[in-house]
Amino acid sequence: MFFSKDLHKFQDQMFDLITFLTFALYFTIAIGLSANAPQYLVTLQYYTKLYVGLFLFWRFNPFRHVRFTELDGKIAFSAGVFLLTTTAFENVAFYYLKELRDIILL
Repeated sequence: MFFSKDLHKFQDQMFDLITFLTFALYFTIAIGLSANAPQYLVTLQYYTKLYVGLFLFWRFNPFRHVRFTELDGKIAFSAGVFLLTTTAFENVAFYYLKELRDIILL
């Protein structure tokens, strides 16, 4: 049980850190501070999506009965946000940011 609580706390802290890094990279991209930020964001989101998918698969498979925790809520919300951003917002945002950057650099 002790190991489980430590692992849960570690996952919660790391998930908060990754969420912060994702927002920081979006901010860096939006104001154009780094040319490599989109590449880092894509890589970070890939691994985050992989983690979220595996977490949801393991935690909520039909053969387990679990209590819903705050970490579960964060990850479920993030899963919805990642699905939404990757299907709609991300492509639109990168397109308009590229257009805006081209206009400014001319």
